[in-house]
Amino acid sequence: MAQPGSLRTEASCSLCLGLFQDPVSIHCGHNFCRGCIERCWASSRESFPCPRCRETAPERSLRPNRELAAIIRIAQRLSLRGAAGGRLCPAHGEALKLFCEEEQSPVCRVCRQGPEHRLHAAVPIEEAAQEHQEKLQAHAQILRDRREKMLGLKAAEEGKSLDLLERVDAERQRLRCRVRELHQLLEEQERLLLGRLAELERDIVRRQEENISSLSEQISSLGQQVQELEDKCQQPPWELLQDSRDILRRLEKQNDPEPVETPPELAEEPTELPQKNFRLKEMLKKFQVSLTLDPDTAHPRLALSEDGKRVRWEDTRRNIPDHPKRFDSSRCVLGREGFGSGRHFWEVRVAHGAAWAVGVAKESVPRKGRISVKPEVGIWAVGQCGSQCQALTSPAVPISLPEAPEVVGVYLDYEAGRVAFFDSQREVPMFAYPPASFGGERLLPLLCLGRGCQFTLSP
Repeated sequence: MAQPGSLRTEASCSLCLGLFQDPVSIHCGHNFCRGCIERCWASSRESFPCPRCRETAPERSLRPNRELAAIIRIAQRLSLRGAAGGRLCPAHGEALKLFCEEEQSPVCRVCRQGPEHRLHAAVPIEEAAQEHQEKLQAHAQILRDRREKMLGLKAAEEGKSLDLLERVDAERQRLRCRVRELHQLLEEQERLLLGRLAELERDIVRRQEENISSLSEQISSLGQQVQELEDKCQQPPWELLQDSRDILRRLEKQNDPEPVETPPELAEEPTELPQKNFRLKEMLKKFQVSLTLDPDTAHPRLALSEDGKRVRWEDTRRNIPDHPKRFDSSRCVLGREGFGSGRHFWEVRVAHGAAWAVGVAKESVPRKGRISVKPEVGIWAVGQCGSQCQALTSPAVPISLPEAPEVVGVYLDYEAGRVAFFDSQREVPMFAYPPASFGGERLLPLLCLGRGCQFTLSP
């Protein structure tokens, strides 16, 4: 008679490894659960291979196996009978109803009384199983919680990546729009310059033609007079003397030296050639803002005017409160107005002293102790030390100018991250910093004064 273990093996489906459920035979004679083989063939259309021997058939063929179904029912009854009796001890044939906590193994009552397990703690096997089940369920819950946390982190990371991608796309669109604006501006300047050059060319040609025509007429008139005099000289004496006195008087009067005057059409300067930066000031004026200085930020050696437009160095420290916003070591002062967006332009008239700097600073720039004027600490500026004008980068970059600037123009394009400086009096660029990120923080005008300096904001 077949043993229950081997019978169960023969009565099990090779796909689900469980007892056959509604067993069917296929074309090669192998048996499977109806549901298992249908799921296996769900994606097949032209051939239907056997999962065990791989023999194929051109069409589906499922034949109910009633004999095998009867055997399955017998196997199920045997399985239930074995389950009711529980597992038996291989040494004593007794049911394994106890669990040795020391050896972590099931034992029977005879084993429990033996020398190997007599001193070991043992509990009913159902109780031990319940305890282990609770521990496994607790670990399963920890894993489920960890999985949920990971899913939340994954969703947050996906949202963060999507937000960053949207910001990158918005920046790309803003950059393209800015480039288009610059192209349009350059094209407009090109049209204007070319138009003025064409007008100048036409003016030069017209005046040249007028001057040549006038000179040609004068040359022709002089030629006629020379010919008349030569003809007069060929006449007989009595004819030559006739009217000669009037002719000589007229010639002497005509040849009298007169102040040489350049004809108006020649003296007049041609239309002025367009200069490289002829629209620079006009363009920057569109973004000009009116600023005042914040007295709460001024170093004790700096004195501000009542209207907040002027600041000067003083040799003695003023007795003023130590405000949290005040610079206590660096001789600096900030503007009252700050900028977190847009384009802005202002000018600073510089009365030179030992050293000075003009620029912009982040609102969070340190106020206490000595600070370095450079972009790394949130300051973009130009300045002068001695006779050398320089951009205060790291390291400083010399700025080549024919003379020290008297009025420094500051241009800020917040969205583009650009800070540029101009010699406003001569309308020439001084220095432009590469694009930077201001991190959404407000920027404030910054003035740093050395001994003997005096600054004035304009307008």
